Amino acid sequence: MKTIFKKLSVIIVVVMLSVSCSSDSGDTPCTPIACLNGGTSTADCGCDCPQGFTGSNCSTQITPTQVKITSIRVTKFPDATPNGNWWDTTPSNSDADIFLTIENINNTTIWTSPTYYTDATGIGTLSYNFVPTTPIIITNFTSGYYMNIWDKDTLSSEFIDLVLFNPYNSSGGFPTTKTFTNSTSTFSFQLTLEYVW
Repeated sequence: MKTIFKKLSVIIVVVMLSVSCSSDSGDTPCTPIACLNGGTSTADCGCDCPQGFTGSNCSTQITPTQVKITSIRVTKFPDATPNGNWWDTTPSNSDADIFLTIENINNTTIWTSPTYYTDATGIGTLSYNFVPTTPIIITNFTSGYYMNIWDKDTLSSEFIDLVLFNPYNSSGGFPTTKTFTNSTSTFSFQLTLEYVW
């Protein structure tokens, strides 16, 4: 009788445990969602979003508080004046001594390159790198900026060309480099960027 009672007791305990487990785990398994923009799936079928993105599937891009320009590489500019002459004619014909400025949409200069390149040519595959002593910080993304290239002269510098650009776009993610070219394809440059949220 004791043996039957022990067996019945064990059977009852096993049945109760299985019933209580199934009732406690009344949760149905979740359905994983596709995480976008480099997000990773979590155990609860959500997404762990990378910096700069939010939303249930990481589809919403967050506007940064700052974009930092850490370097500028000029890849193309007019090699001659609009009438075809050398940029510098005195004391002898030579190419431009180039430097850059950035202006806001109100034509206020926010940065001037501290260095310049002597006798720079706009022809071929040469490129000219300008590295700010401290990053250029952009916080207003609602309007554009002008990148101006100049020929440095002794008395006054001569304007060469410009590109209207905005270092941040509300779609397309957060590229570390962006290339800009003006509408006439005469001036091109590449920015190296960092983002702060």
